[in-house]
Amino acid sequence: MVALGMLLSVNANAYDVEVDGIYYNVLKKAKQAEVTSGDSEYTGVVVIPESFSYDGVTYSVTSIGDYAFYECEGLTSVTIPNSVATIGEQAFYGCSGLTSVTIPNSVTTIGRWAFKNCSGLTSVTIGNSVTTIGYGAFNSCSGLTSVHITDLVAWCNISFGSNLLFFAHHLFLNGEEVKDLVIPDGVTSISNLAFYGCSGLTSVTIPNSVTSIGEQAFQSCSGLTSVAIGSSVTSIGDYAFYKCEGLTSVTIPNSVTSIGRWAFSVCI
Repeated sequence: MVALGMLLSVNANAYDVEVDGIYYNVLKKAKQAEVTSGDSEYTGVVVIPESFSYDGVTYSVTSIGDYAFYECEGLTSVTIPNSVATIGEQAFYGCSGLTSVTIPNSVTTIGRWAFKNCSGLTSVTIGNSVTTIGYGAFNSCSGLTSVHITDLVAWCNISFGSNLLFFAHHLFLNGEEVKDLVIPDGVTSISNLAFYGCSGLTSVTIPNSVTSIGEQAFQSCSGLTSVAIGSSVTSIGDYAFYKCEGLTSVTIPNSVTSIGRWAFSVCI
């Protein structure tokens, strides 16, 4: 027997319906639903369905709302269905018991701080339809060791027109977990501050498709020992490799016409 919650008009955790322990807000005309917070905190294993029926109407679950699982420390696993297109701001903020997340191909947007402070998170798989990852989405995920993006080039080109690695800076905020980075062909630029302070990064391969390396892109990557710069790079920004104290060898191709101020300073 499916347990259905009552429609609540006024509540600190306002929601429209509850089905099998999951709270939703619904758009009746569109027959769509958004996962939200409710009277009880989510714990254990949560499987979000693609759709559910309530009062004779079937609703498609299309989004996970802002703060939906906010600080649900007892949440250990969540299954996000292929019907979901949006994960809201701080949706899983502080879910310290969550260890892995697979974000399906249907998702296009991950909001700001969506998984911030998920200290138990070790693995994230991001589907190939994501076009926006908000600021600090994986900030302070201290256990994060594996991030797999199904189609990195397509994601980045859509997100910031090839100015891809602005997002990578936030995605790999715990830089000490990133060791060997091979940037895929098709990426045309590395933005300012892209890998600033990624102290665990030891090697970087920059493909021939990249034409510019932004300011402070690899500044203070103290563990970086080798960099292979592709043959199409024309400019290396100010402080690009500043304080890369472990760097012992760099080959700069003939295509480079501009090297910014202090680009390799304090590379002792």
